[in-house]
Amino acid sequence: MSKKQKEIIEKTKTPITKSDIISGLKSLGITKYSRLEVHSSLSAFGFVVNKEYDIIDALLEVVSDGVIIMPAHTSEMTNPRDWENPPVPKDWFEIIEKNRKPFDPQIFMPERVGQVAKTFLSYPKVKRTLHPEVSLSIYNNTGDVSWYNHSFDDRELISPLYKLKEEHGKILMMGTDFFTCSSVHLSEFLSDYSTIDSYNYQIKIDDKIKKVKVITKYFDDDDMNFKAISEEYIRQYKNTDDYKQVKVGLATLTLIDAYKLYEIAKEFHINYSK
Repeated sequence: MSKKQKEIIEKTKTPITKSDIISGLKSLGITKYSRLEVHSSLSAFGFVVNKEYDIIDALLEVVSDGVIIMPAHTSEMTNPRDWENPPVPKDWFEIIEKNRKPFDPQIFMPERVGQVAKTFLSYPKVKRTLHPEVSLSIYNNTGDVSWYNHSFDDRELISPLYKLKEEHGKILMMGTDFFTCSSVHLSEFLSDYSTIDSYNYQIKIDDKIKKVKVITKYFDDDDMNFKAISEEYIRQYKNTDDYKQVKVGLATLTLIDAYKLYEIAKEFHINYSK
């Protein structure tokens, strides 16, 4: 048993079950037809009997005829010149790029997304978008295949997260906070203080290698804009149906509205000045 596992057991009063998680989801108003972007921390719950499987199984049981989106990002596929945590020596850049394996959505494991999101990708009926940097895992039982559309140019606003906003879906943070919320990035390209970048990739699709150019435009200070946007969202919607919270085990589950978050983020990015 690891030190972290020992600490989790010591903090937990009663083991958390799938039924506990289902009750929490339903108390937030999540239904079989919900459209959800989900971010989660397994350790935040305390001791969960079947670990990440109980969290995923609970989500799939409750949202049986809807959409569940989780991050499947592969940060190792980004431009090595941009790596900061940790950086690599400059004389490594060319070697990495020449020897880099084409992005294969069938076998590449997500990075830095948590155990729940990693395991979700292996579930039946879960499909992955083809974006080599910020792919998404999607369970979609709506019959609408446009949920899988994910442009390589962020400025086109064609992605499952933008569609979630357009359909007034919800964002569920399970033991996490706004700083894990990928949707905050959607409007960053609108800011004069964002940096545009492009990078050429190879992607493996149906045993064929395809060359694509990814264009991104990210706000230059994530800590600052995520903090400001989350504080404004909470200020506007705390104690309303657009900011609901429930405790499951040690974790706080928070449900917010994707459209309302986008509108606040858009206003921030358009109007921000240093």
